[in-house]
Amino acid sequence: MGAVDKEGRKLVAPDGGWGWIAVIGVMMVNLSTRSIEPSFGLLFGDKLRDMGVATTGASVIMSALDATINFSGLFVGPLIRKYSYRKVALIGSVLSAVGLITTFPAESMTHILSTYSIMGGLGIGFTLSSTFVALNHYFSKKRGQAIGLSMVGTALGMMAMPQAVHLLLEEYNFHGSLLILGGIALHALVGSMLLQPVEWHVRPEELKKNENEQLENMGKKQENEPEVQSLLLENPQTSVTAISALDDIDKQDPIGSKCTEHVPHTVSNRGVSVHKWSQSVMSKISRMDFTGSCHTHTHVRSHGEDGHLGGLIMKRLRRKHRSAVSDDICKNLRTSEKQSDKIDSGVSASPNHIPYWKRVVHFMDLDLLKDLIYLNILFGLSIFYVAELNFRMIVPFFLNDLGYTKQDTAFFLSMTAVSDILARAVLPPICDRVKIRRRTLFAIASIFLGLSRSVLAEQTEYTALMVTIVISGFFRGATLINFALTISEHCSLEKLPAAFGLHMVAKGLFIAALGPVGGVIRDVSGSFPLCIHSQTLMIFICLVAWGIEYLVTMTSSSSKQDNTDNT
Repeated sequence: MGAVDKEGRKLVAPDGGWGWIAVIGVMMVNLSTRSIEPSFGLLFGDKLRDMGVATTGASVIMSALDATINFSGLFVGPLIRKYSYRKVALIGSVLSAVGLITTFPAESMTHILSTYSIMGGLGIGFTLSSTFVALNHYFSKKRGQAIGLSMVGTALGMMAMPQAVHLLLEEYNFHGSLLILGGIALHALVGSMLLQPVEWHVRPEELKKNENEQLENMGKKQENEPEVQSLLLENPQTSVTAISALDDIDKQDPIGSKCTEHVPHTVSNRGVSVHKWSQSVMSKISRMDFTGSCHTHTHVRSHGEDGHLGGLIMKRLRRKHRSAVSDDICKNLRTSEKQSDKIDSGVSASPNHIPYWKRVVHFMDLDLLKDLIYLNILFGLSIFYVAELNFRMIVPFFLNDLGYTKQDTAFFLSMTAVSDILARAVLPPICDRVKIRRRTLFAIASIFLGLSRSVLAEQTEYTALMVTIVISGFFRGATLINFALTISEHCSLEKLPAAFGLHMVAKGLFIAALGPVGGVIRDVSGSFPLCIHSQTLMIFICLVAWGIEYLVTMTSSSSKQDNTDNT
């Protein structure tokens, strides 16, 4: 995070504490705003049939909702950066609830599109991005566990909401049900309030045991340095003079207090040495070091000639550090000149003279699009998302085509959800402990997910279908817990809101371009298995793109290493 406490220790994410309360808050937000999505057909089905736009209307409304959620990413990054993830989550919660509540008197498609799809979609998009950014700020080492637990709550809500909607429709009809669901959505405000600024809960970074041992070894090595110690033993009076000189410099010069190296103060009197350590001495005597690096160049007062302590130490220090100091001075002078030129040009240039497109690029962090690796990540995740969306849409029709009843289909989907939840609950702690990148874990799980779905497409028997669909659900959970984390792993926390927003926009563009492909393949071929295989192909396209990037990166790194070795 870059902040430090009063003692100069780096402040890091709490990785627990209030962070777990934030996880509960995210679960409340997701339960309140996203759980209704799988129950859309159940909630709006009769109303759309009364309007005479049952299938077409449902498709248009859900497509508009999904597009709004994803394209809200254009605004959510700048909003989080300007305000905070907490405020954006509050705004999203209000929009989501108001969208549901204002839909209750709807008697036309236009009304539903305006309130449920656009207003509600903006609210869901804002809460989705801001809650993800909040958890990334609260957790570093346990980030996977936090994301996984928040997703478990969402999955549980999606399992319970269909039953709740069914009961509400029986008791209160369409209009009353929407008002009650809007009231439930307002609970997202409570969850958003729990997303306190992470600055309230950061903790000092703890030094690792090996780092402490290194500091102790450094001190022992310097204590036992034979040349200086023998000089001090030979002339105790001069050693005291040298130490007083260092103390004078320590009092007079406050520069360079950030240095963390240690030097020994050795006071000798008739062969007895007392070693004193001071954290700030090296920095205080680094008068000419503009970078804060700990080169020693000081004047030690001595009443003797070169044979005495003062002269010998001066010779030794000059001989060791003259070239390094000169290089640092020249380098830092050039850096200072460049920085002053930038400041002068920035002061003289009026904001009105900056081109409008540059201001837009800076405000929305569009410079991320220059990062080819980030673009390849977006490509892979977006094409995977299209495959996932099409599979969820196709499976009920696939099971119905095999002759299974709606009750059987519901049971198959419930078992998929159970295995999905199991993966989200069990795997995140394991993923946090293994030393493997999230992107690699996502790719491995994607391979097994694609293969299990292709095997599922060739099954017809009940038992075989149940086994394969449960395995597929488990690998789906394994991929989704690392889906968004591949972005936060690549980007810094400062760039994360914009990076996640652009990721949502990319998903929207790929859905618009490739979303109908699965349906076209099914209509042209008349085969559901072929349609499912095409979605597996999309998953493997993602993996091939990432594999090519890995090979190119490794090749360029090897060539650079060879050039370095040759020089």
